[in-house]
Amino acid sequence: MKFLGAFGFGLFIMSNAQAALNIEITGGINEGRKIAVLPFTQTADVGIDVASVVSADLMRSGKFSPLSQSQIPTGVFDGEKVNADMMAGTGAEAVVFGKVYPDGNTYQVEFLLQSLVGENKGQVIAHYRGASGLNTMRQAAHRVSDRVYEKLVGQKGAFRTRIAYVVFRHGAKFPYQLMTADYDGFNEVPILKSTEPIMTPSWSPDGTKIVYVSFENKNSAIFIQDLNTKQRTRIASFKGLNSSPAWSPDGSKIAMVLSKDGQPDIYYYDVNTRAVQRVTADPAIDTEPNWSADGRQLFFTSERGGRAQIYKFDFNTRTTERLTYQGQMNLSAEPIPGTNSVIMITRHNGYRVARMDEDGSIYMLTTSNLDESPSVAPNGSMVIYSTIYQGRKGLAIVSADGRFRANLPSTSGEISSPAWGPLLDK
Repeated sequence: MKFLGAFGFGLFIMSNAQAALNIEITGGINEGRKIAVLPFTQTADVGIDVASVVSADLMRSGKFSPLSQSQIPTGVFDGEKVNADMMAGTGAEAVVFGKVYPDGNTYQVEFLLQSLVGENKGQVIAHYRGASGLNTMRQAAHRVSDRVYEKLVGQKGAFRTRIAYVVFRHGAKFPYQLMTADYDGFNEVPILKSTEPIMTPSWSPDGTKIVYVSFENKNSAIFIQDLNTKQRTRIASFKGLNSSPAWSPDGSKIAMVLSKDGQPDIYYYDVNTRAVQRVTADPAIDTEPNWSADGRQLFFTSERGGRAQIYKFDFNTRTTERLTYQGQMNLSAEPIPGTNSVIMITRHNGYRVARMDEDGSIYMLTTSNLDESPSVAPNGSMVIYSTIYQGRKGLAIVSADGRFRANLPSTSGEISSPAWGPLLDK
C-alpha cells in the first residue's frame, strides 16, 4: 500500500509546504476516545514530524483525544511492541507507532496500530507500509491517520482531502483568489486570480474540477475549472442571477440558482447534454441547493414560508417538503454523509452552525454569531465554515458532534466560501 496522497494543482504557481491557515484550537480536545501516538523513529530528516501530524488529525476529527507525551509511561515501548499493561492507567484504547526511513530514491513510511483493551489487548490490529517522496510526506502522514481512523471508527478517514476557498486581499492587484489546500491549510495552491469577486466553489466528485461563480465581466457567471488541464468552461451567464452551483454525487449534474425566468429558482445543468432544467417554480426566493448522497433529492433554502427555512425537493415524486420549523431562520443545509442528519446555519443569538437530526431536533455546534457557508467533510466527521474571528473573516472547523472546535485564521487576507473536496482512493 503506497502512501501517495493527492498532489496540489495550480494554474499559476506551485504550492509550498507552509500552512496558509493556522489552526487555533478553541474547544473539545479532551472529549474524544483516548489514544496514544508515539514519536515515529525517523532515520532521516523528512521535513515533518509524522507522529505530530497523525495526532493532530485524530484530535480534529472530534472522535479522539490523543495523550500528551508526558501522559505516556517511560519504557512502554521496546522497539517492537508496546507494553499494554503499563498503558492500562492511561485510559488509551490503542497506540500508534512507526518509523520513516530511506529506501532508494524514496522513503518508507511504516506504522502499526496496537490494541490496549479488550480481547485484542496487546495485539497489532493494523500494519501498513508505503513509499513517499519528500514532497508528499504530509500526505503520507495523513494516510496513516486515515488508516487508523478507519480501523477504529469503521468509516473512511478524510485527512488527505483538500478544501477550496476564496481569499480576499485588499489593495492587491488581483484581490480575489480561488485557492485549494490540504484540509489542514498546508500546500495552498492558487487556482484563479481576479479583480472581481469569486464565490461559492464546489468540487466535482472525482476531485478534478471545481465549479464556481465569477463576476469578472461585472455580472455573475458560473464556470467549471479543470484542475488538470487548467481549462475552464462557462456554463451559465443568463440575464440576472447565476449563483450557488453544487455538483451532484455522480458528477452528471450541477444544481444552481438562476433568475432568468423571474424570481430566483433552482435549476440544474446537465454536464453531458449542456441543457439547463428548471427544478422549482415559486414566487418566493429559492436558493442554496445541495444534493442528497444518492442524488435523488435537493435540499435548498426558501422564503416561501415567510422567512428562510430548509426545504427538500424529491426528483422521484416531484414534490417539495419543508424540513425546518424551529428558529427564526435556517439556511445553507448540507446532508451529513451516511446519516439522515443535515448541517445548516440557524439564526440563534446570531448565525451559528447547527446539526438537525432525523427527528427534527436541532443542536448548536458553534458559539460564534456570524457563521456562514458550512461544508461537510466527505466522511461526515467534520464541518468547515466561514466565520468572523478577531475582527477578520476566516475559516473554522467543528466536528459534526460538536466535540472539537478550531479556528483557521489566514496568514494574509480574509477567507470565505469554503468547500470540502471528495475522498481520495489513491
